[in-house]
Amino acid sequence: MREEYEQMELDTRSELTRAVAQLTTETIGTVRDMILRCGEAPAAVRNRHEAYGIAAEHYAKIAAADKAIKSDCATLLGTLSDPNFPAVEATSSIVNSTTEAAAILLIAAAEMKRTLDNLYLAETREPEPTPMEDYINGTGDFEEAEPAMADEAE
Repeated sequence: MREEYEQMELDTRSELTRAVAQLTTETIGTVRDMILRCGEAPAAVRNRHEAYGIAAEHYAKIAAADKAIKSDCATLLGTLSDPNFPAVEATSSIVNSTTEAAAILLIAAAEMKRTLDNLYLAETREPEPTPMEDYINGTGDFEEAEPAMADEAE
């Protein structure tokens, strides 16, 4: 007889990393709820083309935020060779750009979660039958057409 074993998972992350991951997941859910409740909530995603458009739009914002952080880090790097250059200002810029990037990422993650939910429903739902399928199955409201009358002027 074979004994059943419970699959266990060993999480080797630090407590801080686990707590931040938990907080991030909760925050993404909160942002998603805020997006759905706001008066400007986007329409439901109906297909993969719309999903890609949303992903591309957010990716562009993320790339711009990443570029700003990179630029601010280059500015801080420039302070290493020049002791007269204010490193505090450069570091402050990094704080501001990473904070902005965090907000952009949270919104993107929440929007993609909403997109995932909508797309899942759209792609797993049975499609509506076409009029031709209704006719073939005998389920549509179709009537037989009257035969065409030959022109009597011939």
